[in-house]
Amino acid sequence: MAEPHAGRGAPGTKLSRSLSLQGVALLAILVALPLLLYSIFARVEADRRALLLGAVRDAGSAIAAGLAPDLAATAPDQFATLPGRLARFADPGRRIVLLFHPAAGGPGQFFFVASEPAVGPEGMDEERDRLAALGVLAALSRSCAGGTPLTERVADNSAEGAVITSINGVAAPAGCWAIVIAVRAPGLLAGISAGAPAGELMLAGGVYLLMAGLILLIFAGVWRNLRRIRARALAAGGDGGFLEVTDVPEMAPVARAIDGMVQRLRRTAELLRQAAEDNVHAFKGPIATIRQAVEPLRTPGPPPEQVRTSLAAVQASLARLDGLVRSVGRLDAATADLLELSAGRVDLSALLHGLIADCRQMRAAQAVTITERLAPDVGVLGEAGAIESIFENLLENALGFSPPGGAVAVTLRAEGRMAVAMVEDSGPGVADAALERIFERYYSDRSAAGETDGAHFGIGLWIARQNARALGGDVAATNRKPRGLTVRVRLPLAPG
Repeated sequence: MAEPHAGRGAPGTKLSRSLSLQGVALLAILVALPLLLYSIFARVEADRRALLLGAVRDAGSAIAAGLAPDLAATAPDQFATLPGRLARFADPGRRIVLLFHPAAGGPGQFFFVASEPAVGPEGMDEERDRLAALGVLAALSRSCAGGTPLTERVADNSAEGAVITSINGVAAPAGCWAIVIAVRAPGLLAGISAGAPAGELMLAGGVYLLMAGLILLIFAGVWRNLRRIRARALAAGGDGGFLEVTDVPEMAPVARAIDGMVQRLRRTAELLRQAAEDNVHAFKGPIATIRQAVEPLRTPGPPPEQVRTSLAAVQASLARLDGLVRSVGRLDAATADLLELSAGRVDLSALLHGLIADCRQMRAAQAVTITERLAPDVGVLGEAGAIESIFENLLENALGFSPPGGAVAVTLRAEGRMAVAMVEDSGPGVADAALERIFERYYSDRSAAGETDGAHFGIGLWIARQNARALGGDVAATNRKPRGLTVRVRLPLAPG
């Protein structure tokens, strides 16, 4: 499996698929929808009521203006001519009633003079009762007495539906004329009364459908990603990682963590296999040397010089075996650490400063100068113990190769989404062909520094690289000019 690049964004993720963004949008819709619907319905109801009442009022005023000259000039003995004059304003959806209040009459005394459509004598009482039920007769007295040109109301008759009335008073020498216009509009008024016009219902239905669709998309996206992760988990040993099958940004960190865990497990399994093979080869050499050195001692009376040579070889091989046993312990501990790595923010600047201070104190007698150029507050994503082990091994390696009076320089800076640390020494360097081999297990080039005590077994640089890669970074080495070695460590920066 390819190493994940911690500085690279999750492939295939889209901000529009963000669960947080969709959740905020859903909450906003849930909060705004009742307010929006209430505002719309209240405004529509008010507008329609005002429009309808205004239309009836304007029609009443126009009819009253058209009849006023005739009514003012009509004497009581000419009332029979008024029905014909009302016919000019006939309309199928409108009823016009003409009432007269004589000047000498008592309060509330009105005479039914004419109507359009016309009613016969037998229907006058019924029409008068209808007007009384609608509250029109009570308003007629106020209109004539106070000179109010218009009184309007919306009334509801359960038998025949809603009625809108417009009352206009016209003063005359003989008394007061009251022109009552009644418009029956049960369908429109019923819609207003219910507060649910068709257009607003369609809008509300559309908003609810949009909200339901958004909820379904959220759950469908999560469900689809979970099924993809499950399918990838069941495809053991397949290529690719969990991050490649995730397109929801909030699930990317989870998938990345799973990928890291799977990679550590695979790498650890490979390390265990390699360790078993390398340990066999590493122990074979000293054992074979001991066997060959002991063989001359079995002959009777070997020369003293030969005995001393054989004993020296045995002693060196035993020292080598002892060192290999310690190295195997370090390898087992490093392998266990790879399985227990956890991700958190580690202040690499402070960690390196502390390690350098400890090295200066412990290596004071070596007369090697250690300098540091550390950018402040560089936080990396990883586990403090594993990161500390990386730089402990690198500093030990650099100080071991640097001669007395030499110098070791440690630098740290941030590059993009990665932290880059370099450990530079003034030792003999490494042959170009061996720049990669120095990170192999049990490979050591300490002879270049004149160290032949057999205490170094090529474990430190191997542990440093394995830990760095397990954390999403890497370790590499280059030669310096004119002499020395630079080891570069790259680790992912912590978010924020």
